[in-house]
Amino acid sequence: MIEKIKALLDIQNIDVEISKISNEFKEMPEKISFINNRIETEENKMQNLSLKVAELEGMSKDFQNNVADIEEKVKLIEDKLFSINSAKEFEALQKETGDLKRKKIEIEDNQLKTMEDIERYKKDSEQTKTKFEEEILPMKDEIGGLEESLGKSKEEIAALNKKRLDLSKEADKDFLKIYERLITNNNPPIISETKGEVCGHCNMKIPPQVYIKVLQEEELVLAPCCKKILIPSST
Repeated sequence: MIEKIKALLDIQNIDVEISKISNEFKEMPEKISFINNRIETEENKMQNLSLKVAELEGMSKDFQNNVADIEEKVKLIEDKLFSINSAKEFEALQKETGDLKRKKIEIEDNQLKTMEDIERYKKDSEQTKTKFEEEILPMKDEIGGLEESLGKSKEEIAALNKKRLDLSKEADKDFLKIYERLITNNNPPIISETKGEVCGHCNMKIPPQVYIKVLQEEELVLAPCCKKILIPSST
């Protein structure tokens, strides 16, 4: 009985270690995902600002070209005015010139507003870039460290699982079956030493008849309160 329990204790020690490692790193994938999402969000923000600046600069260039076209048309019309003999045609050309000049003013106003928007978006872009370099880029290094630690923890768990498998092959099959059933619904440790007539895990009093069976060490005895395997205290 003692040797059978000892084999389970060796397995339990591994299960406790696996549980400890798993708990330490169980939130790590979520943390890595969160950081990656933030990096992606900030990168998209920078890209969108750059695209907006490029779009506005294109609009400004179009406005500039439109103004140049209008100025050219106005010049041609004004040159033509000197060769017009018809008063009606003269008035029509003057009206056209006036319309073009008003349109030019409207375009120049839009161009001015666009230039102001360009400056504002460029400023936002520079601030976002500075924030990215100071706050976000270091997160990429943090992710590298987290992923390295996560990889090591997985390797440690894999090695422990291999060791556990080897120990399981040597353990009593019936005892191991009970242990495996219990650990399915409970976190390790599954085996608990008694403290007198008290369960060492939940500190609940053990019924006398149950405690006697524990001391006899002839069978596996479960605590009525927490369903842990009870063994006599080693001290």
